[in-house]
Amino acid sequence: MRLKAKKIVAILGPTNTGKTFSAIQTIFKYNNGVIGFPLRLLARENYEFAKREVGDEKVALITGEEKIIPKMAKYFFCTVESIPDQRFEFVAIDEIQLASDYERGHLFTEKIMNKIGAKETMFLGSLSMEEILKKIYPEIKIYKKPRLSKLTYSGYKNLARLPKRSAVIAFSQIDVYEIANKIKQIHGGVSVVMGALSPDVRNAQVKIFEDGKVDHIVATDAIGLGLNLNIKHIFFSSLVKFDGIRKRVLTNDEISQIAGRAGRHINDGFFGTTGSLKTIKNQVVSYVESYDYTKIKKIFWRNSLLNFQSINNLIRTLGKKTDKDFLVLKKNASDQRFLKILVSDSAVKKKINIPYYLKVLWDLCGTPDYSRDLDEFHSRFLKKIFLFLSGSHGMIPENWISNELKNIKTKTKKIAELNYKISQIRKWSFLAFKSNWMENNINIKKQIKEIEYKLALLLHSQLINQFIGVLKNLKIKSSKNFKLSVIKL
Repeated sequence: MRLKAKKIVAILGPTNTGKTFSAIQTIFKYNNGVIGFPLRLLARENYEFAKREVGDEKVALITGEEKIIPKMAKYFFCTVESIPDQRFEFVAIDEIQLASDYERGHLFTEKIMNKIGAKETMFLGSLSMEEILKKIYPEIKIYKKPRLSKLTYSGYKNLARLPKRSAVIAFSQIDVYEIANKIKQIHGGVSVVMGALSPDVRNAQVKIFEDGKVDHIVATDAIGLGLNLNIKHIFFSSLVKFDGIRKRVLTNDEISQIAGRAGRHINDGFFGTTGSLKTIKNQVVSYVESYDYTKIKKIFWRNSLLNFQSINNLIRTLGKKTDKDFLVLKKNASDQRFLKILVSDSAVKKKINIPYYLKVLWDLCGTPDYSRDLDEFHSRFLKKIFLFLSGSHGMIPENWISNELKNIKTKTKKIAELNYKISQIRKWSFLAFKSNWMENNINIKKQIKEIEYKLALLLHSQLINQFIGVLKNLKIKSSKNFKLSVIKL
């Protein structure tokens, strides 16, 4: 049964309406609270802001790969998937329209429906979610916020004529690098931001742009999820993306979300096209300029009350249907695909007749495949981990982990290889926060962080060399989070 909150509200509107700022100001009015964000980068960005407001000792950060929880922590900044089970006075979920996303929607829906604040719950996102929220919470109060600045279509500009403070949007790593190389040749330097980069590298690349060291940035569509950048112009190089299943044209709402990153606070923004994309249809331009939206009729859902008494019970409860007409059962999620492969393995099958080990296996299947390998390849990695966890020792041996880390540490200066190595170390960062899974966990965790930092530092340097040129006085400091600092030219 869902717990009732004293107050349930939603702040809905287009980009640049101050929704997240409102949530952060509200959380400080309570004795404790949590805000769930769609990206690790956003959770960390707002965590850093909160620390400056109320002090380090009161603020916690929890993502799949990071846990910084001071003893006196009151305010938690998390990725949506990492929101802890404890009860909070205030709960906020950001970018709630992602409940309709095929890949991660069921994770957002679970928090929207089940993570309720004892005193106040706040949902942030697009007006497209208004009807769904009213179906879930008939008593909800909806506050609609207007955009603070105007957004205008500026037409086509070739790469040579891009104005300063411009971001070019591309939808593949190859396209990002190709466009970045062209901009460097024309304008002298460019920052690069995309999901394949580690959060530290993305932060450092953003910092170069924000500090005015370069006037252009090339990014994937991840830039549309609330990343606060001082961008005046957004230029699309394509409107086609691969969504994990197929190549498809962006929806009007996706175009609007990305274009809305242009302009900040009361400063007007502009969006247009560049490269091989010559124009955007008039009806789409009108849709974006008028801050229109498409009502979301259905969101993805998966039962979270699972039965681990047997594999058949687990599969049955994962496939349980709902009687809510606005909920679509999420099938074939990545963790379910990994589970299906693993339970067909004879060595694994022998272990999972014990409910405890079946629960361990399911938890392990939640390990993200940051490297985007084939399911079979990632599952082989998970199988090795599971056989250690279900063995006589019950932990992943330190010497085996050290050998795995040694392979990741192998030196390279190739950007693609560094990207892949960072994706590999991020798997270990995720596993390292399962405190009872690793032998000598504290030492291993330290090794993982050091490797991740060194790889991030090298990748950042290589991106600078490739897309900006030689920098003078390259200074990068490390903190306990191994965060890359300001780059000085």
